[in-house]
Amino acid sequence: MYNDEVHRCTFYKYIDLYAYYKKRSPNVPTLDDALREDCSVLDDDLCVAYLCSSKKDRDTSLTNAKHFATEPTISLALWTSSYHWAKSDKNVICLNNESSKVYYIPTRDLDSIPQKDLNRYKTQKFTTFNQLKKSFDIWCLEVENDSNWRKSKCNCPAFLKNFICKHVVGMGIRLKHCKPPAAAKTVPIGEKRKRGRPSRAKTALLVQ
Repeated sequence: MYNDEVHRCTFYKYIDLYAYYKKRSPNVPTLDDALREDCSVLDDDLCVAYLCSSKKDRDTSLTNAKHFATEPTISLALWTSSYHWAKSDKNVICLNNESSKVYYIPTRDLDSIPQKDLNRYKTQKFTTFNQLKKSFDIWCLEVENDSNWRKSKCNCPAFLKNFICKHVVGMGIRLKHCKPPAAAKTVPIGEKRKRGRPSRAKTALLVQ
């Protein structure tokens, strides 16, 4: 009985010392719940301040306004890979619809798509697992008529992640809707661009 009272008294002192029932205590790290409760007012104030500042920064009437991106940016590495893809020997099949053009592109090292596989891909009817696997050897690129080539849609993983891919840019190069920068043509076809900024052209009449 005496030991129970001692343990109970010690436990109460421990609770009073660290104030866990209050969820806060000086000189002691607070609990997660207490941290959220104490910072809730501060978070609200910061959120309101951020919204007010962002509203001013996005005001289109200002000279130095920050505009929202409406189109995905094309990096130099993407320009390079798209240029290499456009110069490859891949046979792309084009089918015209009423409002768009659909391009069927062979993936990986394939240069063409068998007609039997293409028909099965369009119907999406597979009887074996190997037929389902072969359907991933075809990418589908859709380009709407009388629209910007940047708004084309592809079902490859790169486009689903970044809303732009080498197939979209490469078809734009093939159809002569756009021209790659000169720096994208410096890398030999079949090689990847190295990391970092491209080296600048050296001054003429200097011994290399």
